[in-house]
Amino acid sequence: MPGLYEKLILVAAVALAVLAVVRSSPVVGPEPIRCAPCSQERLNDCPVIPVDCRQVLREPGCGCCMACALEKGASCGVHTAHCGEGLRCSPRPDEAMPLHALTRGQGVCTEDQGGDDVPDHGSLHYLLGLNLPLDQDTAEGQESIKARVNAICNKLDQQGPCHIELHAALDMISSSQQKLGERFTTFYLPNCDKHGFYKSKQCESSLVGPAARCWCVSSWNGKKLPGTSDLLADSSECHQEVTH
Repeated sequence: MPGLYEKLILVAAVALAVLAVVRSSPVVGPEPIRCAPCSQERLNDCPVIPVDCRQVLREPGCGCCMACALEKGASCGVHTAHCGEGLRCSPRPDEAMPLHALTRGQGVCTEDQGGDDVPDHGSLHYLLGLNLPLDQDTAEGQESIKARVNAICNKLDQQGPCHIELHAALDMISSSQQKLGERFTTFYLPNCDKHGFYKSKQCESSLVGPAARCWCVSSWNGKKLPGTSDLLADSSECHQEVTH
C-alpha cells in the first residue's frame, strides 16, 4: 500500500513529540548515594523523643535523628517513621494505586507474616528491594534506601507507567513494521495523561481507516476494565477511575 511507511513514521514521530512534552527528563538507574555524616549540629536539632514511645528507631533514609516507631494501624510510607518491630508498611487492602499510596504516606502498618515463601509485592520492604531491616544503622543500608526511594519517585513523577509502556510500544512498532511491511496496518500506542498515567479510554490505531477498537482501563496500571472490550471509537467516554 503506497504511503504506509510514511504514515507509520508520522505516527511514531507524533508519539515521540508528545512524550518529550509530558516527560521532564529520562529515568536512569539509581546511582550510589552516600549520606552526609551526622554532625553534632544536626544531632542537636533532633526533636525530643516522647517518653511514651514503645520503640525508638532511626529516621528513614539518611536521617540522623531517632523517632518513635509507628504502631499497628498507623499510616505509613516511604518518608514516614518506620513501623515497629513485627510490623511492615503495606498498602491498604482496597488500595487501587499501591505504590502511589506508599510514596505519599498512605500505607498502613500491619503485622509482618514472617516465613512466607512468596514475597508480598505490595509491601514497602519488597518495593524498596531491601533485605536488611529498615532501621539498618549502616552507611550501606542508608544509601540503598535513599537510592531506591529516589528511583521509585522518579519513575512516578517523571516517567509514569503509561510513559514506560509508550517507549516499549514505539520499539515494537518499529520492529513489527520491518517484519510485516505492507501487512502492518494496526497498532496500539498508550494514551497517557500529563502525569504519565493512562487516560481512561484507550484505542487501537489503524493506518487504513478509523480506530479499530477501544476499551476502558484503570488509569493507574492500564489494565482493561471488565465489560468494556471492543467499544466504538465514537462511543461515550469511559468513567475516569482516578483523578491525578
